[in-house]
Amino acid sequence: MRRVLKAKSAYSNDDVQRVWESITEYVTEEEANHAVDEAAAETRLVLDGRTDDAVYGWSGGKDSIALQVVMERAGVRRALLGTLPHLEFTAYMDWVREHQPDGLVHLGNTSITPAWLATPQNDRYLFPTNSTDGYRWTMLGTRWAQHLFQEQHRPRLQIYGRRTADGNSIPATEYGIHKTSRLTSYCPIRAWSHELVLAVIHYNRRPLPPVYGFPNGWKTGTGSWPGRRVGDRDASFAETYAIEPELLQQAAPNLPAAADWLRRNT
Repeated sequence: MRRVLKAKSAYSNDDVQRVWESITEYVTEEEANHAVDEAAAETRLVLDGRTDDAVYGWSGGKDSIALQVVMERAGVRRALLGTLPHLEFTAYMDWVREHQPDGLVHLGNTSITPAWLATPQNDRYLFPTNSTDGYRWTMLGTRWAQHLFQEQHRPRLQIYGRRTADGNSIPATEYGIHKTSRLTSYCPIRAWSHELVLAVIHYNRRPLPPVYGFPNGWKTGTGSWPGRRVGDRDASFAETYAIEPELLQQAAPNLPAAADWLRRNT
């Protein structure tokens, strides 16, 4: 197995695209299958055979697709997706509806709207410029859904596709399990490289969502358009408009920043 991609903060969009287009040169099918088997076996061990007592996070992003392969092999069938319905890319949501795994629960936080972003206290979440605001933005969608699902269904374990290579912090506990007052989480692909994630997707013939064909798609991944961080605000608006201009046109009546950008640039 060859590793050439550095941390997510260090690689470029073109770097990942080149590796994806020639992934068989970096990871063999045997290596990919072995990694999936190991992660699935560990998952069954952690769950003590109680696979119906867990749920895994699925967004259609590359990590969650690789995780889906592991979960299917381990026998975990419940999946969870959290979105912001008023702020998602249309092509992404269309793809989700076509390719979502069986057993997916989709929870959408409809309270987050362009008008919500327009208030002074929430303006910082429009194309967040630092990791703190980026994390808080994630709390409004993905994490909001995770916490709501926990309250409603009380699964013993929530399983994520977080990896140290992506800059995620995994606790130094047995199997990297993390317990809080709200939920217990586990990340079976925590030590996987970027190349291994891509290889598992390739060899298992899983389709990727259209977001990876968007400008900077490998850097930004899935997620609602206001959460993209691709430069200053003007650059972020421009990239959003290039992907789906209707989103800004629809937001403009309730989001002055979008209306101002459209006035100056269209």
